[in-house]
Amino acid sequence: MTEGNIGTFGVIVWPSYVGAVNVVGQEPMGDPTYHRGQISWDVMPDSGEIIGRAVVDVPAGEWGWMIYCKHPTEQGFVSAQKLNHPLALTAPGQITLDCITESDVRPMNPDPVLRD
Repeated sequence: MTEGNIGTFGVIVWPSYVGAVNVVGQEPMGDPTYHRGQISWDVMPDSGEIIGRAVVDVPAGEWGWMIYCKHPTEQGFVSAQKLNHPLALTAPGQITLDCITESDVRPMNPDPVLRD
């Protein structure tokens, strides 16, 4: 048996789910009208860019952040993206995200405003 070079293998796992956090910093996991959305990832054939799409079910309220998570219900998130302006809904509804990109997810550079 010959001992060879031993290296380190590292990966960055992109999140599979996206959720919403209200302007007071809460994710309403206990609300029956709230559900994180599963991200459907695809590779654009012309550019090779990875693009995602998801729909988040939310109760009425003001939403200030989108959070990117590895699990549909467990606490914790990979990164957070603060919205330029809060999204206000007067009734339960959906937030649809099209064209989620690496710059949105930022697994190595989360939004410094929101903490887990």
